[in-house]
Amino acid sequence: MRDAATRLVYETVKKDSRVLALTADNRNEIFDMIRLEYPENYIEYGIAEENMIASAAGLASCGKIPFLYTITNFMSMHAFEFIRNDVCIPNMNVKFLGRSSGLTSSSMGPTHQGTEELALLRTLPNMLTITPASPIEAREATRFAYEHKGPVYIRLEARGEKEIFSENYSFIPGKGSVIRKGEDLTVIAMGSIICEALKAAEILSTQNISLQVINMPMVRPIDSELIMTAARETKCIITYEEHSVYGGLGSAVSEVLAMNSSGCKFAMMGLECCASGCGNRQDMREINKISCNDLISKVREMLSL
Repeated sequence: MRDAATRLVYETVKKDSRVLALTADNRNEIFDMIRLEYPENYIEYGIAEENMIASAAGLASCGKIPFLYTITNFMSMHAFEFIRNDVCIPNMNVKFLGRSSGLTSSSMGPTHQGTEELALLRTLPNMLTITPASPIEAREATRFAYEHKGPVYIRLEARGEKEIFSENYSFIPGKGSVIRKGEDLTVIAMGSIICEALKAAEILSTQNISLQVINMPMVRPIDSELIMTAARETKCIITYEEHSVYGGLGSAVSEVLAMNSSGCKFAMMGLECCASGCGNRQDMREINKISCNDLISKVREMLSL
């Protein structure tokens, strides 16, 4: 996802001099290409995320389109007040690429695991939040961010995530999509963990359980119509995320169901705030009970099997 999103920024810099690449001690190889080939479009701030965001707001006020790239936690939490006051309230045209979201930096502990930032950012005025599920979706979300006037935050995970979309995929803000149709229960997922849901659906199909899988890249705005359609059709929904269930996808979907008096059976699978344990990403999913096997167990429990 990181390479797909930042490469789109690189291609955009080449054709639009307004686009700037801003980093805070965390550029990747592609942003390094911008630094070397287009030095007038690149600014490095060091370990000073607050300065980067305040500066980006000023640059945006002058007609520039800054793309900020650094670790999700440092950008969204260290500098939350700056995002709120300098970018969101005045509706500045600033784009945030937050790398290492979810459990990507699993072995580095909670300081580097981006598992609560969506709960913070979805409360802010004018802010659109996007969690891509694959490299192509990350690329197209970045294209949308460039074309959209106003703040956009894109949660990027790592490199090499499995692709679930075709090259002609088009990102539509505020819309989810059915990745796999099913009749017994719907899993609404956010981020690349959707691949675990698809794996679970395949296993459960051999047990005569039909699982519908929905990709929901945005919680603000969220696709209320698709959620309610799933509630009516399967009458049973599980949200599935590599983020805290408090304030994340689970909260956002539950709000839609509650406000529409759905009567749908509902459960949330995600993190209880910070993650527990230490290990690689798959280990961390198992330790925190959000692995494919954990999802299968929850589905069977929800269906009383």
